Order: sequence, then C-alpha cells, then structure tokens
Amino acid sequence: MRVNELDLPDEAITALEECGYHTLHPPQEKAIPIALEGRNLVVAVPTASGKSLIGYTAALKTILEKKKKVLYIVPLKALASEKKDDMDRFAYLGFKTSLSIGDLDSDDRWLKDADFIVATSEKADSLIRHGSSIIDEIGLVIADEIHLIHDPSRGPTLEVTLTKIKRKRNDVQIIALSATITNANDLAMWLDAELVKMDWRPIPLHEGVYYDDEVTFEDGRSFDIEAGKDEIWALLEQSIQNGGQCIIFVNARRSTESLAVKYSPKMRKYAKRELSNEEISTIEGDSDTTSLGRKLSECIKDGMAFHNAGLTFKQRRYVEENFRNGNIKCIVATPTLAAGINLPARRVIVRDTKRFEANSGNTPISVMEIKQMCGRAGRPGYDPYGEAILIAKSYDDYENLMDNYVMCDTEAIMSKLGNETVLRNHILGLIATGDVSNIDDIVEFMRDTFYGSESSLYGIESAVENIVDFLCENKMVERRDDDILALPFGKRVSDLYIDPKSAVILRDAVEKMDEDTLDLPILHAVASTPDVLGLYPKKKDQDFLAATIREFEDDMLVDVPDDMDYSYEYFLSDLKTACLIQDWIGEMSEDVITDSFGIGPGDIRSRVDMMDWLLYAMSEIAVLFKPSVVKRLREMLTRVRYGIRSELIELVSMRGVGRARARSLYDHMVKTRDDIARIDVNALAAIPSIGNALAHKLKEEVGQKDDVYTSAPTSIEEDEELTATAGPKQSSLFDFN
Repeated sequence: MRVNELDLPDEAITALEECGYHTLHPPQEKAIPIALEGRNLVVAVPTASGKSLIGYTAALKTILEKKKKVLYIVPLKALASEKKDDMDRFAYLGFKTSLSIGDLDSDDRWLKDADFIVATSEKADSLIRHGSSIIDEIGLVIADEIHLIHDPSRGPTLEVTLTKIKRKRNDVQIIALSATITNANDLAMWLDAELVKMDWRPIPLHEGVYYDDEVTFEDGRSFDIEAGKDEIWALLEQSIQNGGQCIIFVNARRSTESLAVKYSPKMRKYAKRELSNEEISTIEGDSDTTSLGRKLSECIKDGMAFHNAGLTFKQRRYVEENFRNGNIKCIVATPTLAAGINLPARRVIVRDTKRFEANSGNTPISVMEIKQMCGRAGRPGYDPYGEAILIAKSYDDYENLMDNYVMCDTEAIMSKLGNETVLRNHILGLIATGDVSNIDDIVEFMRDTFYGSESSLYGIESAVENIVDFLCENKMVERRDDDILALPFGKRVSDLYIDPKSAVILRDAVEKMDEDTLDLPILHAVASTPDVLGLYPKKKDQDFLAATIREFEDDMLVDVPDDMDYSYEYFLSDLKTACLIQDWIGEMSEDVITDSFGIGPGDIRSRVDMMDWLLYAMSEIAVLFKPSVVKRLREMLTRVRYGIRSELIELVSMRGVGRARARSLYDHMVKTRDDIARIDVNALAAIPSIGNALAHKLKEEVGQKDDVYTSAPTSIEEDEELTATAGPKQSSLFDFN
C-alpha cells in the first residue's frame, strides 16, 4: 500500500512523501487505516518496524482535518525531543508542536496554542490534576512504549493517566505503541482497542549466542571467532571491519567505562579523529571539567564511547548524535539505552544477562529487556541485516541463553499499581481533583485500570482504607460521613506531585525550623523523603558520616535513629546525599565531588534535580504552615539550583549566568546588578568566562525586575543560554535514568 492511498488531506500526503515515506511496511499497512478511522488501537510490533509513523499519520489527520489537539505521551524525557523533532518536519502545514516535560506544578496555559504536545506521563497526569483546559481539546492520545506500563517506577503513572483520560473523555481516540509482548491482547481489551500484532521487521534480525569461539544463531547458522582472542573485541572488530557499528550492553556503569577505555586504543586505527574545542567543552563539562568527561573525550577521539546515567544530558546527547552520524563506531551502554531511543547498530553484543539487585543479589534480566537490547540491531537504510549476540560463559550458560532468551517469548506485562506505596500519591490526586468522593468511587476507578482488568482486586478495599486513614491523620483529606474531601494541604501536595509521605516529612521539618536553621539539617530533611534517591553509604564513608552526625545531631530536623535500628542505614544514605548537596552549594568543583563520592556528573545533576523540586515543595508547604521560613527556604532553593554560596544569589538571577560565571563576576568585584550597571561594557566583557556577547546582554538586562524566588523551577537543559555548570532543574521525579 502506498502513502498516497491513505485517507489523509492532500497536503499531509505531500508532506509525508517529501519526508521519504512512499510505501507502507506491512504493520503500517494494517494499522494506519484503523488509526485513520478514529478507532482505538494497540500496535505491538518489533523495534524499527515503523510504529511511529502509525501515530504520526493519525496525528496529522486529527490536527488538520478534525481540528483537535494531539497528546503524545512518552515514558522518558530523552524520547520527548525526538518525537517533537519528528513532527516539526510537518509543522509548516500550519500547526504548532510543543514539549511539556518541565515544571509539574503548573497547568502550562501556554500550551493553548499548541496542536501537538509531547509530554511525559507524569507531566500529562499533572496537567489533569491542575485542571488544564488542554485536556478538553484533545482528540487523540498516543501512548508510546506502552509496554513500560510494567515498569515499577514509571508504569503506574502511565496507567493512571490513561485511565483518567478514558473516564473523562470517552470520545478521545487512544493509540498505544508497543514492542512485541505476549499479552498485547490484554492491553487491547483494557483500552477497548483493535490489536495489530506482527513480528515483521524491515531489517532481518538474527539472534544468537557466543560460546567457545563460535556464534550460533537461532536458525542453526554459525560462524567462528579467532581462537584465543578477547571475544568481545573480536566480535566488535569484525563488525567495524565490515562497515557496521556496534552497541555493547553491560549491567553496570563502571563496566561501560572500563570496557570503552580498554578497547579505545585498539579502535584507534579504525576511527581516530580530532575534536573541536566546542566538542571538547560539551564532552568534558565546559569550565568545570570532570575526570569522567575527560575519560569520555579520550574514548570518543578513538571512535568509542560509553553511555550511562552518570553522564550529563549534554554528554549523552552528544554520544547519541555522533553514533547516528557515524563518528562513534561503538557504544558500551547500560540497558537503559535500549528503552525506546532510536539508536540502531548492525551488531548488538549483550555481555551481561544478570544484574545486581539490592534485595536478591545477581538476578536474571527479563526476557523483554534483553529483547529490547537485541532489537537495536539493524539500521534501516544502512544494514542488510542486524545481529544480536549474547555471551555465554559455559556450555550450561549457552543452553540457558539459547532456550530462555533467544528462543523464548517475552514475559506477559503486568500492572505495578497494586501496592499502597504506589497508590498513595494517585489516590490523593483523585480525591484532590474531585474524580472520586468516597471509598466506593476509588475502588470503581481501580476497576477501570489495567490492574483492575487483569486481577480480582482482592484486598484493594483494605489498601484504599489504609491510605485514606493516612491522609486523614495528616490533615490532607477529611471524612464527612461517607464522603472524602481534600483539605488545603492535600490539594497543595497533589498539585506539587510529590509522595504524601514526603509532604509529611517536609511539613514536620518546616514546623521545627526557624530563620537560623543550618543548611545541612534542611538538606537532610529533604533528602529523607521517599522522592529523593539516597546514596549508598560505603565502608569508607562511615567515619565522616558519624562525625557529621556528632556535629549536627542537636540541630537535625529528622530524628537520628539508634545505630542498631534497621533504619539507621537509610538515615546514613540520606545524610550522604545531603552532604553531597552541601558540597555542591559550597561551590566545590564537580570533579572533586565525583571523586569524593565515587559517582558521575550525571548523579550530581539527578540529585540536584530532585532536591531542587523537593525544596520548592518544602517552601510551598511552609507557606501553609510557617510563612516565616519561606524566604530562608527559597534562598536555599536558588543555591541548590545553581550550586552557589549565598553571596551569588543576585548574580545568578541574570539570564546566562550560572555558578562559574557568577563566581567569576564576584571575584572581579562585580557583586550586584548595580555593579553591572556601573561597569564599562568592555571591562565586563574582559572578565573570564563573560565575553562580549554576554556582557552586552547583561547590560541590557540591568534594571529589569527579576525576582528569583517567584516561580517553580524549570529545566535548565531547556535553557541553552544558561551555563552547563548549573545543574538541571526538575523535569520529572521519575526521569533520572
């Protein structure tokens, strides 16, 4: 079937053809007519088989013909820009595309002019909670990578968001795009949707296992690897010599780095190149370089790279873009790279099929996750085939990998909504928005979820009662006869999109605070919330953490447990996070912090991100319970956001000035906006890291009113003019991989 045969406006067909779409793949040929008829649809097909076009064609019809908005929900922020860029190719037809992945405490009224909105599931749910009018104007919801509904951290929010949309707007079309899953029919039944499930791929994928100098594929074909060689390098080199690219998946960040460093010298003869000063600045971390950035830079010069959550957003994006354009021949990555990002290679090597889990030790990685990794093999338009090779360490391991991964179907996906910890936040949100008014309503809502469609809901009433009791005890809701009503504290917590348990910790800390409370106790209280990921206290950390407790014990806002108590280790984990942030706001360099805490720059950014949002939430809770400490908390918020001492607060309020530039200005006696007004523009430009362009912008800005405390944080990564040395602001409490 050809694109020009589709039931689309002529201008949409022309635009699609200009982008290179002429003939439909079999899954597209089957699914797109259903989508264009306005019916709900679940598409379960392999990676690289053209799922996105199915959603895009329906979006074009909805926007151009039905004059309705489209909400495109992605599970990861990294996917959002990719989808927006795809649809921007058609925006000349007269519609506007927008990203909504930032501030969760906003209804994003500016989206009223947008026709195609890309949002994370948390942001989509937040828009509903804030009563955004955008929801009433949507004609189509596209849920990308919906198989991630089984993910314990992201799945429940996506599930609740889709349930709310189904209940509020039963006239909205829903298209769910998924990798191949065993029980796709269950998803289709839940969404009252047609199902298109196929195994077709545009590039054949051969999956196999390496053992004893031989690779054997699922169809019985095999080839030998030179005996005595490092098997990973042998497989990698063979792919490069044949003109392909390679992705190697390992189970730990440290392994991504060590393997990339190990193979870089060997790769040099195939891909050595020089990097520009601008590239080096991006990779190594601008003015505040880190050892991890320098290590990455050296690898990239040789055509190798590593990719993990320890990297910053800019570093990860650089690696991805330069792999796509062929400058990087091989990426060594953790499994998160396989989660939806369009980054195919000719050969994928899966070294590790187990990962360490805190509660269960080395645990097998799911078949679905391995299949996601394997699915990255095969570049449409570049490769005639894709190869995914798992590495066996023994014959028994070979048989296990072949039987339980290569020849095995993926597991059935299951809802992760059915526990009190997950439900606590969502039940408060339902009460606060008036979607439910009593226990029966909450249970009825649960029946409409994917969880309700696949289970008997046994014990759910008891779980709901426990959660409502907790919310009542903490004055977030109140019972009036059989009805449950949100109180101001509960409504604010719902809008802030934080765990109600976090809100209780923050409220109790606020009530103990005064204007002279020290930095560390405040930071520790925020780090103690369930929404902030702690840092595991290693043996070498024990002495400095114990010394910190002795120094601040009388000032802490959260009680110090007995060192024999089971919760003591969690306390130390939270304290270590607080100490990291204290070093950050003390303007310690990222390089020193990463070395001291044994983490990557991306870990600093993720903790800064989370602490930023929770400090904002704490300041908003203080408005309700202790307004006298709001100013203190908002000053702390600005310091955490930018990583500065208090004397730089005024300077970082200016656009384009982060921690490094603010310190440079201050050290050259430019300490306030008035100082910027008085100094000659040429003298200002001569200050290190300022330059002529920024100097003129700062002079223009002087005199404009700018209160750094008035608004919720937005993503620093979305503000290209801000220095990369400042940490990224909050975008999603669930988006730190």
